[in-house]
Amino acid sequence: MDDRVILFKPRAEQAAEDNLRDFIALARDSLTAFGSGLVFDANSWDVTNFVRLKRRNSCSSIRFYRFPSGRGQRDSCCLPQPYKDFAKAYCRYDYALCAYTTVSSRLAALRSLAVALEETENCVTPIKAGLGHFNRACAILNERYQTSAAYFAGVELKRISQFLVEHQLCTVPIQWQNPLRAPTSFERRVGPEFDASRQARLPSSASLEAIAEIFGAAEKLGDVFTSCVCALLASAPSRINEALSISIQCEVEEFDAKTNQQLYGLRWRPSKGGKAQVKWVVQSMASVAREAVSKLRSISIPARYVARWYEAHPDAIYLPAELEALRGRTLISSEQVSAIVFLTPPPNGNQAARGTEWCRKQGIVEHIPYDPQKKHAPRFLFADIERAIISMLPVNFPLADQKNNLKYSEALCLTRLNELTEAWGTYRGVIVLPDTGYIQKQLSSSRMALNIFDRFGYRELDGSPMKITTHQFRHYLNTVAQMGGLSQLDIAKWSGRAKVGQNRCYDHQSDRDVLALARSALGDPEKSAGHVASIPPSSLIARDQFAALKIVTAHTTDLGYCLHDFSMLPCQLYRDCLNCDEHVCIKGDVVREQAIRQHRQETQVLLAKALEALGEEAFGANRWVEHQTLTLKRLNDLCAIFEDSSVAANAIIQPRGVVPASRLEQLLAHHQIVNARELQGPTIEDQNVPRIESKDL
Repeated sequence: MDDRVILFKPRAEQAAEDNLRDFIALARDSLTAFGSGLVFDANSWDVTNFVRLKRRNSCSSIRFYRFPSGRGQRDSCCLPQPYKDFAKAYCRYDYALCAYTTVSSRLAALRSLAVALEETENCVTPIKAGLGHFNRACAILNERYQTSAAYFAGVELKRISQFLVEHQLCTVPIQWQNPLRAPTSFERRVGPEFDASRQARLPSSASLEAIAEIFGAAEKLGDVFTSCVCALLASAPSRINEALSISIQCEVEEFDAKTNQQLYGLRWRPSKGGKAQVKWVVQSMASVAREAVSKLRSISIPARYVARWYEAHPDAIYLPAELEALRGRTLISSEQVSAIVFLTPPPNGNQAARGTEWCRKQGIVEHIPYDPQKKHAPRFLFADIERAIISMLPVNFPLADQKNNLKYSEALCLTRLNELTEAWGTYRGVIVLPDTGYIQKQLSSSRMALNIFDRFGYRELDGSPMKITTHQFRHYLNTVAQMGGLSQLDIAKWSGRAKVGQNRCYDHQSDRDVLALARSALGDPEKSAGHVASIPPSSLIARDQFAALKIVTAHTTDLGYCLHDFSMLPCQLYRDCLNCDEHVCIKGDVVREQAIRQHRQETQVLLAKALEALGEEAFGANRWVEHQTLTLKRLNDLCAIFEDSSVAANAIIQPRGVVPASRLEQLLAHHQIVNARELQGPTIEDQNVPRIESKDL
């Protein structure tokens, strides 16, 4: 009798296994994403040349490991098979379809699903994945990451679930949705949550003052470089990778005949879809930006000279005139190695020891063994030193930016290796374009090193360590532009954005700011039009007190801003803002102007239908004709003001002659109708209609 147990395997599971096997074979043998020489079976892939953020000099890798036990640790184990091969195939296949620049969310999703499968399945394979596994993986993400990071990893997890179903790599055709909530978008600009978000995205006033003082007082090369980059970021809303990639020929000066002023701008190459442009700097920051460019140009002179040397001599090491005699030698001493590699002598003055140590770290062996009796004798091959130095040149040299055809010899922020960190020893013939990590490290607090604020003794007003991020300058300038009344189109162009709608993420105006804007325009014909502009400025009280009485609150709508005080009375004209005297519009608001014009087109269609119904003697059509005619008239008047060049941009427009709704007048009108009917007696139509008392209103 045969006691063997033969497990039945459903056809769906067999098909999924065959599909998974074919998918992994396709990714291993046929795809060339991440390079044709990629070692597919390796547990870690070096993808620096493919997945790399702009102006980041660090290496990029994809590690197919489980979650580490602690933050920043690499003590995790490899993903189990066959799930690991699926994760590799998925990453390579996904990159082949659409190249991506970050892998963190994708790896977090793959790792969380592996943990969820491992908790319930003996064999960790994606074909076993079900709704329970994806829900458990989502819970793991929520436990390990903050809200925004967990949400975006959940989005990747949903893509993985769809991929498994579409390519028949799982036995159950699941329809899973990401339950994690998207990061909060604070449309309501009030409350502690909005204030906390605003504070996190905007630099403190103390840090802005500190960086301004450091800009004038800095003397060390690293501090001068960092403060100059911050000055450029504070002059125009830019990303840090854009600031580090500008050319030495970036300055533009033109004379504006209208304002009789000399304009100063910077040639800029936006990194996210925007077109190359000139970013004009406000007059108050023009001198600062000009000085920052001058300092950066001076710092980069030696490095740009070295870059031009390598452009002309790509296979030879750069040597200054005093060391040019060493080029023809076969062997050189350790002292000569140190002089060739480093610009300045070591702190202890021992050139021989530093040269020997450098060769050891670079894996350069002695051509002649060390002899204590002849410790200063030449024993290193000059060709080995030359080969090591040339290999340190940046990737894709001589181009620093292939998309914009920018050479290293033309980069404004170019430096020699370690030139900004004096303690490490400046390299004589190696150049580097400092990356975003260096700048951020100089501006952020860390237990390992002092930032620029610590070195100059600056602290926040509450005594906490001072820090700032490079992107906070961009948020700050955008918010200032919003508060200053710059149009949405101008803000988008100034910031180098391809879409106007992206301004919303950088607008941190509170309702207090909007209210102050409305109050400042009260009674000023240059800033407003309509009823607000016609309010007589003469009064027995101060203007700010008068504004406080007239405009108590404000909030945004689809077409403009509502000034109604909801603490006193609910809205009587809900969703009929154009026929309300408490609603104002802003000229120059591109988004809301477009909504108003679209509303006008819709109203024209509705009016035509109402007129058609009136011609057919439909009941109540006359009221719709009257209402749509009035609404269309107000929309036409608004659009005429938008197109009127005599009305200044950012003018506040309020309708005139609007009779607000009154509950009392409605009640009196109802009583008049009831009394008239009582005097006439009940009609045939009234016999089956219930009577409405005033207390029912």
